[in-house]
Amino acid sequence: MPGLQGILELVGGALFAVGLLTRPVAFVLAGNMAVAYFMAHAPRSFFPLLNGGDGAILYCFVFLYFFIAGAGVWSLDRLRAPKPSAGVATGSRV
Repeated sequence: MPGLQGILELVGGALFAVGLLTRPVAFVLAGNMAVAYFMAHAPRSFFPLLNGGDGAILYCFVFLYFFIAGAGVWSLDRLRAPKPSAGVATGSRV
């Protein structure tokens, strides 16, 4: 369904750019790039440099990295995160 791909890329790209819901969006976009690679590029050849799929593979792994690592300090996800309670030490073991 071509319309769904465009919506995924437009909405997912905008959410990813501002850092809102970064992990789920990155997971969906990584899957999107994997499907694009295997549908359009892999039938030509297995190797990305020979079949022109190096961009799709690159974006797939970049999105997988952000799925694992999260958004970062300048994202809207960080503003939405719960603040630690006052008086509770974080990161220390008792």
